[in-house]
Amino acid sequence: MSAVGFSIIIPVYNAELIIDKTIESLKKLDYQNYEVILVNDGSTDKTEDIIKQSINGYHKFHLVSTTNNGPGPARNIGIANAINEYLLFFDVDDVPKKTILKDYNEIHSKHTDIDLIVSSFTYVTKKNNVVVSSKDYIADERIYRSKNEFLDDLYSLMNKQLMYVVWNKCYKSKIVKENSICFKNYRSCEDRIFNLEYFKKCNKSFISSKIEYVYEFESGKGITNDYSINKYQTFKEFYELTNELTNGRNKSGTASLFLKGVTSVIFSILNNNDLSNAEKKEEISSLLNDSATVEAKKIAITDTKSKWMLKKIYNLPTFLFIKLISSGNFIELKLPRIMSALKKVY
Repeated sequence: MSAVGFSIIIPVYNAELIIDKTIESLKKLDYQNYEVILVNDGSTDKTEDIIKQSINGYHKFHLVSTTNNGPGPARNIGIANAINEYLLFFDVDDVPKKTILKDYNEIHSKHTDIDLIVSSFTYVTKKNNVVVSSKDYIADERIYRSKNEFLDDLYSLMNKQLMYVVWNKCYKSKIVKENSICFKNYRSCEDRIFNLEYFKKCNKSFISSKIEYVYEFESGKGITNDYSINKYQTFKEFYELTNELTNGRNKSGTASLFLKGVTSVIFSILNNNDLSNAEKKEEISSLLNDSATVEAKKIAITDTKSKWMLKKIYNLPTFLFIKLISSGNFIELKLPRIMSALKKVY
């Protein structure tokens, strides 16, 4: 069995408490032909010093330091420095399985023309660093032998939470570099949009039922929960790009997923202490009246109780909508186990 080469790219920012543990776990990967590119994104703590000490003498590990611009631009720097055939993007605080590269190599050895591997994963929700729920997202193993075949199923794969992120995937470096596919400097959806751009150029894909990654989400923290002035626009861009790529396949399903994304934007608005209540209401009203949201709340599929309920809420008068969504935001912050359960059946 030939051993293909993998480049693992990890953006790192102020991770002095965890980076040593992360590096030690990556040293133990059950594979030989790989490199790890750690992009220090302008850390202001001791992250860089710890990395230098931890990787000293380990030729597989490389440190690149840059000014703070966010994980997207940091990953782009990693791509530019990567030398191997395949790219993987990990987060600094998550746990890949020890056999992940060995498993991916086995897939590539059996299917040499695969452009994309999508693996199953475990999603762990924490509150104050205590696990409140854990769910395995396990895909049905399948090979998609053409782009159209893959796009026919894209909504279904998205609905199973498999297609948004980058850390459960293995990309062909040649496709990324030759087509100048890169991460946008967004505070949200940059992973999703990167994936869509890659899917455009991807012909043959392999969906793996094997869990290769454990993702840990701290409720109420992180970029996902942050407010940013263009956050809604990034979800709208993703919604429109998805419909463009798929030529409107399963548009009603994509609309239901868009409403879920819009809800997360509204949560971030409600949690932004820099906005007055009047400003929050104005901003929420603005996005509710945006053409994409207006379309989505009309056509969104209601094939589950959660989707049916959310569509009903979006079609309420604005003042009632805000009251109910505010209650949902409270549950997200204070009772993450309940919200996690609702998301699982969306």
